[in-house]
Amino acid sequence: MPGRRSVLLTVAALLGPALAAVPGGPATAGERPPAEQRHPEPRPGEWREVFSPDGTLSRVRIPPQPETGPGARDRRAAAAAEVVALQHTGPSSTRFDMVIVGDGYTAAEAGTLRRHAQSKWADIAATEPWRKHRDAVNVWLVNVVSAESGVDNDPVQGVDRDTALDMRFFCGGIERLLCLDEAKAQAYAARAPEADAVVAVGNTVKYGGAGYPSLATVAGGNSQAGRIAVHELGHSVGGLADEYYTPGTAYSGGEPDRPNVTTDPGGAKWASYHGRPTPDGGTIGVFEGGHQYEHGIYRPSEDSLMRTLDKPFNLVGLDVMDRAVRAEITSGAGGGAAPAAVDSPPAG
Repeated sequence: MPGRRSVLLTVAALLGPALAAVPGGPATAGERPPAEQRHPEPRPGEWREVFSPDGTLSRVRIPPQPETGPGARDRRAAAAAEVVALQHTGPSSTRFDMVIVGDGYTAAEAGTLRRHAQSKWADIAATEPWRKHRDAVNVWLVNVVSAESGVDNDPVQGVDRDTALDMRFFCGGIERLLCLDEAKAQAYAARAPEADAVVAVGNTVKYGGAGYPSLATVAGGNSQAGRIAVHELGHSVGGLADEYYTPGTAYSGGEPDRPNVTTDPGGAKWASYHGRPTPDGGTIGVFEGGHQYEHGIYRPSEDSLMRTLDKPFNLVGLDVMDRAVRAEITSGAGGGAAPAAVDSPPAG
């Protein structure tokens, strides 16, 4: 199975020529398209998680969020971007490679980007199982240079800045939802030797972030926002489902393929964990509500990082994450290994 870096490179290569041919598309070198061209015809609506400063989470469907993708100028800038090893522990073939990209940092603010990236990695590394495996993680910083400092709609709506990844607050009208152009971020992330996970930090002190299929965004200058990245890595690395729910909703689908939610009120999916103490408090059991639904679906513990940002992973999620990280470290190939199913505690 190809590593994530090869996938990212393929995406960047395929998107570039096609997008350059779109009428009214990306500007030529030295030009910046106006805002209406940087946000062209929309795609279908998207679901996004919303993170509140008090640690609570919710999921909302936002209006379509269009992206231009990397144009010729973006591809040249990405190809020339400097890659710095914030932490290098060994060859990518036997390491987990985390890539951090930035937005809204000018060339003169490279030091600020580095400090923000180091701070977010410190937040991640302080949480299990990352703390356990931190000496087997490579952390790469891609120095993304923006023409202007900051992100759009900060501190108020209507503030427009010329940044490399088009990062912005008030995404979909939600103040703390921090969106960007995902394909542009992927093009920069592909500069790293390998990319098993990607975090994009924005040059802002305002709390906020967002989760995308391939990366998480966080406010680089906010001391609380690192927990957003840890939660989103639960999705992208461990394949974990959210364990919070929207009141009044009921799940009517089939058995989810996520390891930490089930339609079985007996919780057979994690039966070998029943009654065991869990890091988030209490014991593992079966608790109704999760996967964004209040009824008809169950989670392993009363609370956890996949439900509230100020909690650790519960025991089920922790073991899934541990297996997923270890799979990257021991696979001998830099990416693509799926986490093991939760049917028994891991050996050792």
